[in-house]
Amino acid sequence: MAATRSMLAPVAILLACAALLSTMTSFCSTQPAMRATSVARPAGVYGKDEPFELRRNIVEITVTSPAHGSRTRLLVEPDESIEHVLTRSREAFDFNVEWIPNSDWQMYKFDDEEAGPFAKDAKLRDCGLVDHEYELHLYFEPKDF
Repeated sequence: MAATRSMLAPVAILLACAALLSTMTSFCSTQPAMRATSVARPAGVYGKDEPFELRRNIVEITVTSPAHGSRTRLLVEPDESIEHVLTRSREAFDFNVEWIPNSDWQMYKFDDEEAGPFAKDAKLRDCGLVDHEYELHLYFEPKDF
């Protein structure tokens, strides 16, 4: 004859564990308090309402290839040409294959793509380069497709 065991002990242990776990907040703690938005902030480098402008000899820019979701940061000088930045960007993205010429790639300012691509011989200084938050978009646009 098989011994019969009472199911009372395992069920009681299971209920005790469930009750204990339901009161724990180790993985899900309470929400942090929101920051106050009324705190006065000091004026930045450019002042409170002063727009960004070009003041540096070397500027960090971001180049994005939106079709691939790739981004890179480059240190550039204001007198560098778009062609040179395009070549460096292709190298950073590993798009520098010899059978695709630079003429099949275009660079646009990220917030003004409707204005069209920059000329390859244009200097960054003439393309609206500023000290902070300057971004270019790189698109593959072959002439013969």
